[in-house]
Amino acid sequence: MSLLLNIASIGFTSPSLPNPAQQKNLQDLIRSCALPPDPGSLQATIAVARAEIRRYEMELRKMQQPEDRRRLVSECQSLSSYVDGCRSVLSALYRLTDDVLVEIFAWCFPERLYRMSRSLWWRPTIRTEQEDEVKRISHRHVLQLAHVCSRWYHVAMKTPKLWSTFVVDADLWLRKDSLLPLLESSLDRGQNHPLNLTLSISPFCRDGEEVLELFVKHAHRWRELYLHCTTPPDRLAGATGKLDRLEKLYLIRTRNADQSWKEVQVFQDAPRLTELEFDGFPSSLPKLPWAQINTCTCLLLVDSGCRYHPLTVLLHASCTSSYRIVLDLWDSGEPWNLEISSEVQNLQIWFSRSRSVVTGKLFDCLTLPRVKTLGLRLAHDFHPPVWHCDSFLALAERSQFYNVLLNLAIEKVQVEDTDLLRCLEVLPQLLSLDISDCTTVISITDTLLKGLVYSSGLSSLVPRLERLYLASKSKFSSQVYLDLVVSRVESCYFNSRGAFEVFLLQRSRWGGELSSSVLEKLSELVSQKKIIFTLGRC
Repeated sequence: MSLLLNIASIGFTSPSLPNPAQQKNLQDLIRSCALPPDPGSLQATIAVARAEIRRYEMELRKMQQPEDRRRLVSECQSLSSYVDGCRSVLSALYRLTDDVLVEIFAWCFPERLYRMSRSLWWRPTIRTEQEDEVKRISHRHVLQLAHVCSRWYHVAMKTPKLWSTFVVDADLWLRKDSLLPLLESSLDRGQNHPLNLTLSISPFCRDGEEVLELFVKHAHRWRELYLHCTTPPDRLAGATGKLDRLEKLYLIRTRNADQSWKEVQVFQDAPRLTELEFDGFPSSLPKLPWAQINTCTCLLLVDSGCRYHPLTVLLHASCTSSYRIVLDLWDSGEPWNLEISSEVQNLQIWFSRSRSVVTGKLFDCLTLPRVKTLGLRLAHDFHPPVWHCDSFLALAERSQFYNVLLNLAIEKVQVEDTDLLRCLEVLPQLLSLDISDCTTVISITDTLLKGLVYSSGLSSLVPRLERLYLASKSKFSSQVYLDLVVSRVESCYFNSRGAFEVFLLQRSRWGGELSSSVLEKLSELVSQKKIIFTLGRC
């Protein structure tokens, strides 16, 4: 393109100055966010325009006539704006595929508005403002992206994945006539994409059944259902036989025992359902395909009128399942008169509150012949339960822990170091051991660590140990801790194995830390790839 100066009396005019048709075409490209059909010509315009914009600046310094100066300024601004537009449509953003845009849009998901607590302690913690309810139902964040350009509009409004998560608190529905059509429109945009649905309906909610009825029309799409309601809604039955995609079920309810739930059969025919989370009374569990559920988390409650002990849920466990049970009960002092033999493979029992006698009764009533992982912990730092050594040893013998138990975790439980060593004597297959000191009894002492030092022969405790996690108040000697680690690394078992994994969490306010010489030796073992060592402080 020629850059010869135009020396006519009217002054300089760039041959690259865009005409109205070119400006319109460029604006259409910008609005559509589409790739330009001829990027080469735009790149050439950008290259030539640099010199021509400089020429305009030179001409302006020489030009005296106001009208000519205004024309030059206008043309220079027009050319600069056109060049900026050319650079815009040639940017990397315009080269993004629709699939990449969808992933970017998905990251714009406002979790703050859609977050419902998966904690089993309280009612789901959603925002309580009605304005936020409207934002959730309408998917305001997607609509905002759709306003950027026509291409983004097409991607945002026509991608079902972006319309597949719903959180609805029906108690906030003050304008049902406007919210129901809005919800229906958002659901329809999801087409046949699997749905992740969270729905909260209180007993006093007037519109809850109508909201649920709308969701039931899409029951064939449910993948995750988080349902918070006290009484089973009548219209839930409409989903029967349509739950082929349901994988995760969360039934989180208030603390009222409503045994009408146990007659609910809608979830029984859900061939992909493998994960359950439940908060309530075991007597009000609905009918479920227990044989296929491999992950179960339950906060189980007991009241004086309940005929079912919370631990009876373990009777449903299969040999491949993992159960986490949170026991929310005070022990009345009465015998449990309970015998439960469960096929559960991984079992964690959390105490939300307890008296010392509870762990003994717990061990006495259980038989766990297939358990590989067993964990007991207190959910807070107050009133830790007391470990009943004799009851655990009886449980270990009944369940043949010496053959099956591979992982043991004892956190915030009152267990004496000598009692813990007695229990470890019957666990020769143990691979992983987690111990956390509680507020009243120090379990992690020199006595415990010396007992865990590996020695050749049959006398060594847990000879196959691969991982040791200690959350300690540091009431032990640094050298004893090092002796334990070194003995495990040098054991005949680890000669043909990978690195020994050790994690030490020190509670600094209790004082006592590993000495610098011990830390130096541990660092050396790490560099030799003999151990994986993590040191934490809290």
